[in-house]
Amino acid sequence: MSKVYLVGVGPGGEGYITEIAKRLIERADVVVGYKHALNVVKNIVDKGYDGMEKSNSNGSMSMSKRRRKEKDIKMITLKTQDEVYAQLLDYLKGGEVEGVGGGEKECCILFTGDPDFSESEIVDKLLSLFEGNGIEVEIIPGISSVQVAAARSKVAIDRSSLITFHVTGSIDREKDALLYTLRARRTVILLPRPWDFMPQHIGRFLRDEGIDVDAFDVDIYENLTLSNEKVTRCRLADIPDRDYSDLCVMVIKPRVI
Repeated sequence: MSKVYLVGVGPGGEGYITEIAKRLIERADVVVGYKHALNVVKNIVDKGYDGMEKSNSNGSMSMSKRRRKEKDIKMITLKTQDEVYAQLLDYLKGGEVEGVGGGEKECCILFTGDPDFSESEIVDKLLSLFEGNGIEVEIIPGISSVQVAAARSKVAIDRSSLITFHVTGSIDREKDALLYTLRARRTVILLPRPWDFMPQHIGRFLRDEGIDVDAFDVDIYENLTLSNEKVTRCRLADIPDRDYSDLCVMVIKPRVI
């Protein structure tokens, strides 16, 4: 039976990719992901060919090696993802993708960080699409940027509230959760929404809603674990009004008096 793996590949640095994720990506027939996720695994996706054992004395390649050479890499965008997933379904049910034949195949769909955090909408969609058509799906957890940010800020995740604004449509519920948490003077680890609710917007929103923005510190992490990582530490009242990376995590914590 063909199988789909929803694979978390960490926040960006190759050292944060788990060994099981590496093995699955190496052996997959198809690897699918957004540009950033594919960049994370670019040194893994074709790794290991030279070290593979020969199948017999005449030096011919093993079946697994021949199969791995047929690997298809597909980059998706917000506009193309539904079309690509539909093609994958046909392929895994016995059709073809980019000239790769049908039969039992394995596909890795990559998620930056961990599929179980901030990706619930797309995970639910993929589970419905593939499992609803008889294709087995397994979720492979990864290291989230939230975990890395918590470690860098030295805050306990189990004593913090996790809020993601990586949702489509209204974010009113998430805003209410943020206000409730800060009014209770609890630490928040959050993922801003790249196009309209970034750190500077969040700072203004909280001020306008009556939060004492001088009573909280904030750590803003951009491009965590990458060579261009940037960290901004300031009061919640003093968040710089500038462009931030889409790969952004905020840790908001009560000031220690």
